[in-house]
Amino acid sequence: MKEKDSLINEDNKEQELTAQQLETIRHKKKIQIITLVCIAALLALATALSIPMIKDLSSKKGMEALSKRLDGYSGPVGVLVFTSIQALQVIIAVIPPVQIVGGILFGWFWGGLLSFLGTLLGTLAIFAIVKRFGRPVVEAFVDENNIKKFKFLQNEQKLTTVLMILYIIPGIPKDVISYLVPLTPISKKDFFTYVMPCRLPAIMMSTVMGSNMKSGNFKTVFIILGVGFILAIFGFLYKDVIVNKIKSRKNKN
Repeated sequence: MKEKDSLINEDNKEQELTAQQLETIRHKKKIQIITLVCIAALLALATALSIPMIKDLSSKKGMEALSKRLDGYSGPVGVLVFTSIQALQVIIAVIPPVQIVGGILFGWFWGGLLSFLGTLLGTLAIFAIVKRFGRPVVEAFVDENNIKKFKFLQNEQKLTTVLMILYIIPGIPKDVISYLVPLTPISKKDFFTYVMPCRLPAIMMSTVMGSNMKSGNFKTVFIILGVGFILAIFGFLYKDVIVNKIKSRKNKN
């Protein structure tokens, strides 16, 4: 009888464990579905809002009207709207970078500062969301290949230095890494103190280009575009090599 009771208890434990696993799977799927619905809604809103701007870019009169409209957003409302859009761009990586627009609206310095502030706020939001809901949110935003590719970030040794290098290299998907960072051992203080400032050079380059576009200094714009193009090619060709070297070195350690 005792043996039968023990077997029954073991079967019940297995059933309970299976039920817990099913509940975990359902919870993950629920979070992913809610996240994807929110993304779809935000993308639809962003598309609807950007249609008038796209139409303006198709004619000279439209360009002049757009320029006047953008000048009207240089006050506090413009600051709030732009910073919010920049934060949203970090959270939803498929939205095109808006730092150039920041340079057009506010100049290279203030545009760069507001772009960095928006990037900081967006990354803070990602940190809070991922810490609260965990891996299911990451899986909703990041494909499995990137999760596997940057799995080596779980290694705590010199993680801050590694992240600083990754954030400086052109072509590395910074917004993707931002979703993975909360799952790593790095502290929030170290990440935002040492790693986040590494995004400033790329942001400032974009806002300088936007500022020169507005002033009509296209020579500088083309120079910045050329430098950016070269850096982008370098990042595209060598980013995987650099990531693999960092990965192999951390694995050896």
